[in-house]
Amino acid sequence: MRRSWPAVVGLLLAAALVACGSAGTGGGAGGGESSGSAVVIRDGDRELARFDLAALQTLPQVDVDTPQSAGDQVQTGPTIRSVLDKAGVVDVTALRVEGRDPAQTLSAADLSARPILAVTNRGTVKLTGADLPTNRWVRDVTALVANP
Repeated sequence: MRRSWPAVVGLLLAAALVACGSAGTGGGAGGGESSGSAVVIRDGDRELARFDLAALQTLPQVDVDTPQSAGDQVQTGPTIRSVLDKAGVVDVTALRVEGRDPAQTLSAADLSARPILAVTNRGTVKLTGADLPTNRWVRDVTALVANP
């Protein structure tokens, strides 16, 4: 069976449009991907807020030197404390950060070292900080749980 040139071009164009359409979903408000699309803030079992990437980027952004990183030596994002403040979390004795990597629990003293939720090139956020060793970083953060 012989296909005409316009039919082949049409099929290739349709395939390209489908591929581009699926790559554009997720990450921000209303996105469909679960990875990094929202960070839930909880105090114990009670959900207080959700921040998508766009909402996190409206918070004051800080640059943090991370020479311990194998990648970018400077990370940018809101401090964990500013995210908790925006969500209305007042007293924090401990904070569990959940995501793709094993969850990490930060003490109140760890929070004073200004860890941040750094925005990644993949449209997700990760826990990082100047005084936080890379084995305590959490990629694709999904939840901050105060007083777990």
